[in-house]
Amino acid sequence: MGSEKKNVYDFMATANRPFSGNDVFSNLQRQGIGKSAVEKALDQLVKENKIFMKLNGKQKIYCVVQPDSTAEDQKEIQSIDEELVKITEALREVERKYKQSEIEVKTLQSTCSIEEVKSKVSETEKIISELKSHLEKMSKTGGNVVSLKDREKVKKEYETVTKEYRKRKRMCTDILDSILENCPKPKKALFEEIGIETDESVAMPAL
Repeated sequence: MGSEKKNVYDFMATANRPFSGNDVFSNLQRQGIGKSAVEKALDQLVKENKIFMKLNGKQKIYCVVQPDSTAEDQKEIQSIDEELVKITEALREVERKYKQSEIEVKTLQSTCSIEEVKSKVSETEKIISELKSHLEKMSKTGGNVVSLKDREKVKKEYETVTKEYRKRKRMCTDILDSILENCPKPKKALFEEIGIETDESVAMPAL
């Protein structure tokens, strides 16, 4: 038995549990055995019936053939190994979803609360309403009372506040969308329950 093949078999026999080819390579690369050598050794060992290979989807899973086992024993061992692989994959999927949930929770914790967003939106809407009223009064005077400089100043203030309003509205929308992903209630019902007013519901002019 070649040295690479012996090292692969010894590792598999000692561990005595299912491995993918990548798992075997990861454990043996420190011994200077390349990936192609590991794959070649596994193929030879399968041909020699020293280990058996089972396809799990597109992945090959390898396990040592027990020397003293009967065909019936071997079949039971293979069934257990297959179940172990499935459980391992299910565990990895649960861990992946757990990490994703942790990220989502941290994201929500770093954003404003619903009450803070509602307060900021209400404050911004009030400022915009006052500015629009001011602009309408200036428009009625035909520009004779307010200087061009003052009009430009008010216009810039209006644009700044409008930009901030859109930003905060987008923040509020993002938070509400995150809540709705895990909320069984429809959007309209959720808005009514927490007291969210939309632009349309308060006849907010288009910005």
